[in-house]
Amino acid sequence: MKRIEVADALRGFSLFGIFMANLLIFQFGLTGQLYIEHFHLSGVNQAVYHFIKIIFEGSFMPIFAILFGFSLDKLYQSMKTKQIKRPRLKLFRRSLFLMIFGSLHAYFIWEGDILFGYGLTMLLVIPFISLGNRFFKWITILGFVFTIGMSALSLFDSSEPFLNDGDKASYVHEVKTLFSEGSYWDIRNADEQIKDPMLLELKNELGDAMGWMFLMIMIVEVPFFTLGICLSRYKWFEKNVKKSRLSKMFIYLIPISIIGKSSYLWLSNENISTSLLSIFGILLAIGLICLFKYFYQTYQENMIFRGFENLGRMSLSMYIMQSVFGTLVLYSYGLGLFGKDVLILTCLSFVVFYILQMILASWYQRYLRYGPLEYILRMFTHWKINVSKRR
Repeated sequence: MKRIEVADALRGFSLFGIFMANLLIFQFGLTGQLYIEHFHLSGVNQAVYHFIKIIFEGSFMPIFAILFGFSLDKLYQSMKTKQIKRPRLKLFRRSLFLMIFGSLHAYFIWEGDILFGYGLTMLLVIPFISLGNRFFKWITILGFVFTIGMSALSLFDSSEPFLNDGDKASYVHEVKTLFSEGSYWDIRNADEQIKDPMLLELKNELGDAMGWMFLMIMIVEVPFFTLGICLSRYKWFEKNVKKSRLSKMFIYLIPISIIGKSSYLWLSNENISTSLLSIFGILLAIGLICLFKYFYQTYQENMIFRGFENLGRMSLSMYIMQSVFGTLVLYSYGLGLFGKDVLILTCLSFVVFYILQMILASWYQRYLRYGPLEYILRMFTHWKINVSKRR
């Protein structure tokens, strides 16, 4: 089955957005970046922080999840066309590999892994992969109604924050000390040394129902996967975006989405601002997909899009490479810049590294068809060693 090059290019582009969004976690911690005022950034670095949070955070991860669902269906359809036996079993092996590899990635490299969650969500979707288009269309609609509805309910939550400013400042101090001065193994076992206030708040609210929280997270991911399956089934990427009124509408809504995401800057209620970030983040993600498709179809021969395509075909290898780079720049066993007031410099270094990744991927794919981790994933999926690697 012929590859959909615009989807590859979008995947490569989304890696840049994920890299930028992850920069905040690399530099300030998964929970620490929520308490940015206690890092005492300069005006320039504050502006960079807000730009990244508004444009990238919560908007590029959904794009990556949608493309995961798209690739999942394309792979299944390809197996059916080639009359490969037990295609769902192979997809289960693929999800198992992602869960195992994601766990290793989270423990040994970086705690902000997404692969385990994606592999887990695949387990929910795979049993239904053979069902018709209407099923996935309605699951997608109902899933987004549920997700947006849950976020909308939080708009009416006027409860006070779980932590006061003193507790937040104390937590930030502990995190900065550990990640900028601690050993590799100190950082790997950070959860045992520092109590994450976000996790404590969830435990306080849910009590013994923490298992339901992880199930809820998986359910929230499902509509992104099923939307990707719908894009595959209805051949959306192959259609001309200029002839689609719905696509144009989402493009026109991009400025409104950005304004909606930036509302946390002037809203004092954290619950309301977090909900608006989530709702408008999804809307911005869909708008960016449509806008990217428009530019791709208009300027398809531009070398930048060739670079995006090459990067997208090696997204797993490049994602892990980004984690290694991010930790070596920010953590104590690297340059030790964690928590320091240098966000604009680290942002520029991440942009340069992404460009180098694009060049590397373009050179690599002159000779080999799959990236190293993509090759291992393919072997694990098909349970074969002799999978063709040459272009």
